[in-house]
Amino acid sequence: MSFTKTSVLIRFVCCATIIFLVGINTGFPQATDSNWLDVSKVRFQKLLSKHCEYAEGPKKLMTAGEIISQPFQKRDFKTLHPGIPLHLIEKNFMMRIRAWNSSDTIEEFYFTPGYYARNLVIFKADPSDIAGTIHKIPDSISRSTIYSGCRLLKLAPGEKAVYYVSLNFIRTNANSFSPYFIEKDFLRYWLKNVKHRNPLADIITYIIAGILLLMIFYSLAVYLQSRNKEFIFYSVYALCSTILFFVKSYAISESNEWNYLYEEYLDFMIMGLGVYFYLIFVRRFINTKEDHPSMEKFLRVAQWILVGFLGIFSTIYFFTDQFVILYVLENYIIKVYMFGIGVVFVWYSLKKKDKLLNYLAAGNFALLAFSVVSLLLLLGVKFNKSGELASIFNNGLLYYEVGIVLELMFFLSGLAYKNRRDLTERVQERERFKLENERKEFEKQIAIVTTRQEERDRISADMHDELGSGMTAIRLMSEIVRTRMKDQAFPELEKISNSANDLLGKMNSIIWTMKSSNDTLESLVAYLRSHALEYFESTPIVCRVQVPEHIPPTVMSGEKRRNIFLSVKESLNNILKHAHATEVTIQIILKEKQLIIKVSDNGVGIDTEKLRRFGNGLSNMKRRMESIQGDFMVENDRGSVITFVSPL
Repeated sequence: MSFTKTSVLIRFVCCATIIFLVGINTGFPQATDSNWLDVSKVRFQKLLSKHCEYAEGPKKLMTAGEIISQPFQKRDFKTLHPGIPLHLIEKNFMMRIRAWNSSDTIEEFYFTPGYYARNLVIFKADPSDIAGTIHKIPDSISRSTIYSGCRLLKLAPGEKAVYYVSLNFIRTNANSFSPYFIEKDFLRYWLKNVKHRNPLADIITYIIAGILLLMIFYSLAVYLQSRNKEFIFYSVYALCSTILFFVKSYAISESNEWNYLYEEYLDFMIMGLGVYFYLIFVRRFINTKEDHPSMEKFLRVAQWILVGFLGIFSTIYFFTDQFVILYVLENYIIKVYMFGIGVVFVWYSLKKKDKLLNYLAAGNFALLAFSVVSLLLLLGVKFNKSGELASIFNNGLLYYEVGIVLELMFFLSGLAYKNRRDLTERVQERERFKLENERKEFEKQIAIVTTRQEERDRISADMHDELGSGMTAIRLMSEIVRTRMKDQAFPELEKISNSANDLLGKMNSIIWTMKSSNDTLESLVAYLRSHALEYFESTPIVCRVQVPEHIPPTVMSGEKRRNIFLSVKESLNNILKHAHATEVTIQIILKEKQLIIKVSDNGVGIDTEKLRRFGNGLSNMKRRMESIQGDFMVENDRGSVITFVSPL
């Protein structure tokens, strides 16, 4: 009986041992080791903080042997944004990730450390022999064509791998460290979500940038009218603020060297340059040289000290690799110095009790107050840690934008007051001068001057508001007269109508080309379609325009849009004049980062004899397309087919 019990016990132990060994070979330990991540179970995206170990070392490109010898340890953070410890930015940051694929198919997924990471290198090793199998994954294989901040990784069925990641954070406190595994097909949506993670803040930023752009045009217009140079300096200040806001919002999370340079250096230099030109503007606007000599000396010295600080900042940035010094210099010295300049100016303005100074002081006070809030947020202070609007209220750029807008409002109020005061002073001076000679003549001249001023204002307003409507009225009236006088031919009426119509079209084309808001592929397609349909509307030719169902948000410069539009317009003009066609089809095709526009008709086509008649038009179209690195082709296919190809 004891022998039987012993045999059963031995068999039980053997079976348990076999089951344990099979469990090891089939991946059983992964169920108990949380350090191993099963990539086949990742749905959409997976935060890797619980599955990573971290190490830091000297800032250099690590070899495979160096990186596996690092003392990797667990860290208790999930994501870092902002607030990456300053010492990490001056070091090489490394991660170790254990992953395996429990499925029976190849798993492809993307890895991203967040933004902004420079010198991102990934090594892969077999966990059973790390030192013998570790190798670098080539960038040519792993780099994503969709988002350069991601790397494509693969695991075969049942494969286990240990990934070693080495990267450098760029020298800014705008870095965001949030390591993720992302499903391959989910990357585009994930990128869009990261890029536009706060669409309300982006909309506010773009609106404010548009307001500042209008202010630039206004300042330049005032300069052209009055030749007051201070408005040139103000327009430069507004331009710096516009660039700062727009690029900061539009290029967020872009992983390229240009954006790295902007985040590390250019954004602060643009801000400093804007403050420099604003100081020059203030000196000229309130005439400190004559009316406030002490403030003139202070602002003149302050602006040159600012230039010195910016020079020191540039020297440290380009000739050293020290981030802590740059960080302290930017946030605790130069920005505090700018704040001090504003405080002194506000204090001086309030003490003088000058209304114009008070307007500027109020604007500067608002800008200073919101700038302090913005700086605190950039340094890591949070005012709202929960709720749907947390990201809005913790957006440092938004507070700075509010300060700029308030400063702009008070500046416009001060400008209106200054213009009114200057006009009053001139009138009073003129009155005093005239009273010394003859009162009646003075009153007469004042009446003449006032009448002239009102008439000039009326004429300028009429020209501005009614030029376009006036041209339209000329065209309509000429058409009406020509219709009523059917029996009599007046070629002059035809010329008047055509000239007015052509002038309106050219005005609309120029305005459409100049507006930066139209610098998109979608705008070009819409404008081409509208022009073509309107062009053939009153002709016997039937026009059809075929556009893609989806037009990607692609930027197109005004020059490129202009050349493409004029080329297509010339082809439509040739068809109307020479082709004897009854149908025109315009196909707009997007293919392999190219815009292809085919204009085909069912007319007589183009042969050698007719080529002379088309000579200038064809050469113009060819020249325009070549100027934008495009292509131009003409062929006969039951009519003529003109193809325009332009790279996107």
